[in-house]
Amino acid sequence: MASPERTCIGCMKRDAKASMIRIAVVNGRVEVDFEALKAGRGGYLHPTDECVERFVVSKVKEFRAIRRKIERPERLEIKMAIKRRLDRNSKVE
Repeated sequence: MASPERTCIGCMKRDAKASMIRIAVVNGRVEVDFEALKAGRGGYLHPTDECVERFVVSKVKEFRAIRRKIERPERLEIKMAIKRRLDRNSKVE
């Protein structure tokens, strides 16, 4: 059986769900769901600088995957959370 696929909300390309980071709406607030365990609607984003930057500057008003607008300050918070996690993981070698 093939692994589940999702569409990246940065580059809009389909890929394996396991290779992306989930963005979830929890109690009306957008959060990065690194473990992909939080309840609620979610979108997916490749953990690359290119996709994260595209997500931040995207002109998309409402993301269909989460049925909600994500304002620029929230997008920047998501970017920083992903960057912190990736920087921390890259130093553990």
